[in-house]
Amino acid sequence: MPTLLIKNISEELLKELKKLKIDLGCRTWAELLEKLVRTRPREVVVLDEGDCERMEKGVDEFLKLREVVSSRWSEGTVLEEFKRSRKHEAD
Repeated sequence: MPTLLIKNISEELLKELKKLKIDLGCRTWAELLEKLVRTRPREVVVLDEGDCERMEKGVDEFLKLREVVSSRWSEGTVLEEFKRSRKHEAD
């Protein structure tokens, strides 16, 4: 069987790979590589720090809006009204 040689990776990455190897039940690095290649998702989405910050800000803004709308609502909360309307649609 051929030998795999991986050079110039950080200790942190090597620790993560070792953990992944154990978690996936691989006995060899070749088995891990095979599983990673065969089970890879068809599409990969990469989020950078800016994307994550914008998502967090969006969630925070939505929660603020929910509080404002719920406080101005005549009866109950927006969530309760939404549930009532969904129940009505199901009937």
